[in-house]
Amino acid sequence: MDNLKKIVLLGFKGDCSGRNYNKVLFEMASAGKINLICVDFGVPKNVLDIPKKDDVLKLIKSGRISYLDLKKSEDVEAYKKLDDIEVVFVVTPDITHCRLAADFLGKAQRIFIDKPIDSILRNVRSIEGFSGIEKTVFAYDHYLSKFYPFQLKTDQWLKEKIIGDVERIEFRLLETSSIPRHRVSALDRGMIYDLFSHGLAVVVAIPNKWAYPDNENLRKLKIEKVSVAKYAGCKTHGCSYAKIIFSVFMGDRFIPCEAVVGKGVGQFPEKNLKIVGSQGEIVVDINKYDYHIAKSNGEAITGGNLVHDYAGSFLSAATDLQKQVFEIPGAMPFDAGKEILFILDEAEWRRKPEGKMPNYPVGSSVEAIERIINNKLKPIS
Repeated sequence: MDNLKKIVLLGFKGDCSGRNYNKVLFEMASAGKINLICVDFGVPKNVLDIPKKDDVLKLIKSGRISYLDLKKSEDVEAYKKLDDIEVVFVVTPDITHCRLAADFLGKAQRIFIDKPIDSILRNVRSIEGFSGIEKTVFAYDHYLSKFYPFQLKTDQWLKEKIIGDVERIEFRLLETSSIPRHRVSALDRGMIYDLFSHGLAVVVAIPNKWAYPDNENLRKLKIEKVSVAKYAGCKTHGCSYAKIIFSVFMGDRFIPCEAVVGKGVGQFPEKNLKIVGSQGEIVVDINKYDYHIAKSNGEAITGGNLVHDYAGSFLSAATDLQKQVFEIPGAMPFDAGKEILFILDEAEWRRKPEGKMPNYPVGSSVEAIERIINNKLKPIS
């Protein structure tokens, strides 16, 4: 095991790790490609049962993986002594991200923090002063990983004016299901920090030649209006629905953008990106993992696919220390991740209505939710 890359996975038991990390990393460990060390609290059972608990225990017994239970004092000491690590993946509740990343500065060659980079601005200070942080710490968004081949082409399409001048961009990420009980704590800050961060990264990456958002364009971004609501019975402090109006600088002007995100919304999931131009449009159907470009008259120009195995694409590249950040699908520089957190913080501050959020029944349409919000915003006569 000593000659294998040492990989540390923080937050192995959580939903995000189960969906986006465990399967690929456990396969790599089972094949003898990496020395995987999983870290969490309590019994080594993922909330989604990915992998199954019995399989995890067998791998631990075989020595293929290690598990540190931070409820045990001896494992806490072993955690503190971890060193000579190639890669650390931070997949814990976002309020802990930067503080945990700080544990591995100077010990790991690379640290990837799942989006957002944190949920508290002050926590970022615990790592941003580290010498060489730009070569060590990176943010990761799995939507950028899905969009990777698409994003590598968008800046060229804009330069070629394949759909004419861009007039507006729309992003929708609406899920019909409510927030499951096991995710309430992780999503407590609400959908501005969860789903909008996906849309923000994807939209601002469009004019960049790399497949991640450019820091300068993130700094120029303008938040104009944020409306929020919660479905009846929602247990998170933050919103379960948000509509954000903002503008992104592209070329020589600002482009109006709209992101509508939420849970417990509608009867069918809506996950799409639309770039509307003066002579056509680009439509990405995230559910179908494809995109189509057409002229205004409907004539097809071209199309392609998103990445189905986005987790495998990211993790295989992230564990290859020869890869640069622009070659790792879904990864972005630390400063970009930090700038996104600043924007999320502003969006949260600008949200309306103030005070108690209006409630909507689970399954309500976007139009119905907006009416509920507007009624709440009406001045009392």
